[in-house]
Amino acid sequence: MPSGEPRKASQKRSRRGEAPVVRIEIPWHPGDRVCWRERAGTYRRDTGDGEHVEIVMAERVYRVRRAELRQG
Repeated sequence: MPSGEPRKASQKRSRRGEAPVVRIEIPWHPGDRVCWRERAGTYRRDTGDGEHVEIVMAERVYRVRRAELRQG
């Protein structure tokens, strides 16, 4: 403790809270180029559950997690 006092027994093993992780959401629009697993594709739409989106790669539609996408 800053004042030199010993800690209480309940404080001895306590840890500071970790800083919250800040996530920056990219507003994807249909037709945007995206990368997923090192492959290029095109953003199609949001599925509505807040976690998944649809992308098109080589004439196939994939349902992937939004967090795994990056700009392509």
